[in-house]
Amino acid sequence: MKTGCEMALDDAKENVSAIYEIGGRQRNRVLVDMRGVRSQTREARQYFAGPEAERATLAVALLVGSPLSRVLANFFLRLMPQRWPTALFNDEDAAITWLLEQRA
Repeated sequence: MKTGCEMALDDAKENVSAIYEIGGRQRNRVLVDMRGVRSQTREARQYFAGPEAERATLAVALLVGSPLSRVLANFFLRLMPQRWPTALFNDEDAAITWLLEQRA
């Protein structure tokens, strides 16, 4: 995600569509770099946790940049239980290793 972005519902739909199309119209492992995201609307979060995203997603590794962003991400993950394995990381290599361990 672009640095400074404010993720809204239309952005979430575009991201999920891109994951599905780029991934060959199947469920995929997804690395999301959220270190530069300024905000995300409630509607975007709901869409990312919903059935459309489930169709495209096998597992998600979320890269976060600060202790505060980790706390906020954990809070939102608890509010919206995920339909697939989801984990938070500060280290990109660790996130990729974890994603590759996730099975269909």
